[in-house]
Amino acid sequence: MRKRKRQHTAKKRKEFSWNKFLVVFILFFSLLIGGFLYVRKYYPAHYQRILNKVFLSKTNIDYENKRIERISYNYRTKTFGIDLSHYQERNDIVWDSLYLERGNIPLKFAIFRATMGNNTRDKNFHYFWEQARKQKLVRGAYHFYRPDEDPVQQATSYLQTITLEKGDFLPILDIEKLPKKKKVKQYLQDIQVWLDIVEKKYGRKPIIYTYISFYNDYLHDKFKNYPLWIANYNNVLTPTHVHNWKMWQFTENGITPGSKVKIDLNIYNGSEEQMQELLIQK
Repeated sequence: MRKRKRQHTAKKRKEFSWNKFLVVFILFFSLLIGGFLYVRKYYPAHYQRILNKVFLSKTNIDYENKRIERISYNYRTKTFGIDLSHYQERNDIVWDSLYLERGNIPLKFAIFRATMGNNTRDKNFHYFWEQARKQKLVRGAYHFYRPDEDPVQQATSYLQTITLEKGDFLPILDIEKLPKKKKVKQYLQDIQVWLDIVEKKYGRKPIIYTYISFYNDYLHDKFKNYPLWIANYNNVLTPTHVHNWKMWQFTENGITPGSKVKIDLNIYNGSEEQMQELLIQK
């Protein structure tokens, strides 16, 4: 009788240990999925980069290089360019050697981050801006929108930092994050405030830059009439079959003789002449 009791107790302990392990595993898995979904919702840019790096780690960098070559070849009649921010240093760029496909595809435009949030200015913006002018590249300046900060101050900071001229890209608003202190409805209204202030200054609708998932989930319905610069690093030959995109940031791992580091590469979906539709005209 005592032996049977000990066996029963051992069995219960074994079942308890297994149940405890199962609970811990489910909790861990739930936290992992929850964290993944949180990053996807609030930080789509980081989500896209994480996916990109995970995928590359499973294969190798040759895959990404071949993908870039394939896209470059398919869009070889279109117009290519780069975008830079403080993540690239001044000596990282060799301005007279910006091209792809062994020199067959020159890079015709360069877009730079000018401002962030209420009053932060990119440390390399004015240097990059002047270098692009010297190389006669079409130039663009974008503002990185911080969702919990004031849209009026953000627009004012952008307009005080850069005066766009004839031949420059229209103003560009980079939208990547959801707010943590505001409702989505208020957030979208604030974005509209920024866009309206800047449009009043230049008389044209600004360009919106964002990630494909973020655009689909939050921006399309309200801002579909704005020129779209879309980021999509997936293994696709077009960033979207649904939306009317103007530019495509197709990789953050671009390599060119004109850069000592990996950079963002972009396509304007048209010729250099057609790109006039996105430029300041007066």
